[in-house]
Amino acid sequence: MKTIIQCLKLRQFRNFWLLAVFLVVTDQMAFADLVSDMNQLQTNVTTISQPLAIIFLIVAGWQKAMGNAQLFVLALVGTVVMFAAPQLVTFISSVFGN
Repeated sequence: MKTIIQCLKLRQFRNFWLLAVFLVVTDQMAFADLVSDMNQLQTNVTTISQPLAIIFLIVAGWQKAMGNAQLFVLALVGTVVMFAAPQLVTFISSVFGN
């Protein structure tokens, strides 16, 4: 009996019961609209990717001018990925039926 009372006094046990009561009291289902979330994600990626691609292009030119070929290649790959990001998002969303 002492062991049970000690377990009831533990902070983790109280937190568990508080969470259990909260989940029982708030029994409404969560709502998530995947289609609008994917459209919002596609819009955000398109908006953000082009300025980042331009910055990567500037970094690639700067690295080439400084003679650092390794970072030039990485910045050039980053530029290609950023310019292709809207098409990649469109392709992935079409794969999932959007």
